[in-house]
Amino acid sequence: MPRIPLALARDANFRALWIGQLISIFGDRFTYLALLAVVVARARVPENPAAELALLPLFSFLPAILFGPWIGAWVDRSDTRRALIASDAARGFVVLAMIPATLAGGLPALYALVFTLYVANTFFLPARSAIVPLLVPRDGLTEANSLMTFAGVAATIAGSLAGGYLIARFGWRWGFALDAGTYFLSVIALWRIRMPAGGAVPKPAGAVAGTKRYGAMLTEIREGFGILIRTPRAWGATLAVMFLWMMGGVLHVTVPMVTGAGSGPDGPGRVASGVGTLLAAAACGMVLGTVTLAARGKGGSSRLRLVIAVVGTGLSLAAFAMAPAGPAAAGVAFLAGVFVSVLMVTSETALQEAVPTAARGRVFALRDMAARITVLAAAGGAGVVMSGGVAPRSAILIVGLLAALAAAAGLVGRRRPTG
Repeated sequence: MPRIPLALARDANFRALWIGQLISIFGDRFTYLALLAVVVARARVPENPAAELALLPLFSFLPAILFGPWIGAWVDRSDTRRALIASDAARGFVVLAMIPATLAGGLPALYALVFTLYVANTFFLPARSAIVPLLVPRDGLTEANSLMTFAGVAATIAGSLAGGYLIARFGWRWGFALDAGTYFLSVIALWRIRMPAGGAVPKPAGAVAGTKRYGAMLTEIREGFGILIRTPRAWGATLAVMFLWMMGGVLHVTVPMVTGAGSGPDGPGRVASGVGTLLAAAACGMVLGTVTLAARGKGGSSRLRLVIAVVGTGLSLAAFAMAPAGPAAAGVAFLAGVFVSVLMVTSETALQEAVPTAARGRVFALRDMAARITVLAAAGGAGVVMSGGVAPRSAILIVGLLAALAAAAGLVGRRRPTG
């Protein structure tokens, strides 16, 4: 089994993609923590910034809902390498612009640029998922996705700890400035990718080269949706991702409040350092999960792994809601990270294997759109109930138990016909 990861590490194209992800995700943690800090600092009611925190997912994920399927169809027609480079360059400029825009226009200007940032992100994500099978042989997809996830979690550990410290000490401007620099470094790494012979993505059936007609793209989107619905393995993986994002939407609003929002002038700094520490702990757990998957390789039922991952993540959230702050909370975050990594790698591999090459961009974009709708609903609901006085820990406990029970019920319900 170790031979496949070693072969991937020696492959210059996969290595360039991996390094690009490592660099840009490291910087992403700076922007995420800087956004939390500036939103908490400028909230109308600093003691309860739930409403402003709930708006961040709205402007972050609305682009995937509005444009995701169209962008996915465009990715299927386009050079995925160029799409990755262009979107990372655009994200670098947008993040850099957040500094003067926030100083001049406050939160409305910041939210507008967050929306723009995630428009570019909506191009990047399906292109990244679609390019991996073009660079990696089919029997190495699980290992490749494990290594890609490992890059993400390693960068998250370093970026969360460094970002939390720097933003708490020097302010949110440093978070945006450093993230912009990492995007430009990622562009240099991605530029080194050379698509292998035969690595071009086939045009979707019925597509006319060079056309961007609305009707043709609508047809392709419907085809991608049909493929997703007709492929149980694909929609099962998508459903698991939706459960993960439902929990993530609630955590986005609740965790900053648990870690220090509303605690006076030092509240934004405490939010950045507290959330950064929990992210780093969860990422350490993801390291364990991804290393284990990479060592095991492919094997067993992907559906069973997804159910176990959702149940484990949900129960970890319930435990976090009851854990005291400090080492106990970090330990539960570590455990949650193990289950999250299993879910992420397994769902990504299941989709890549189940979906034809010519439809991957559309299906991954639809997956992302469904996940974003879920996180918006969860974050919006959390913002409403907590603005009404519900305690953040109660919201975390409820969503964790609901996710675990729903996933367990799904496994029991399908066990008999599976045989």
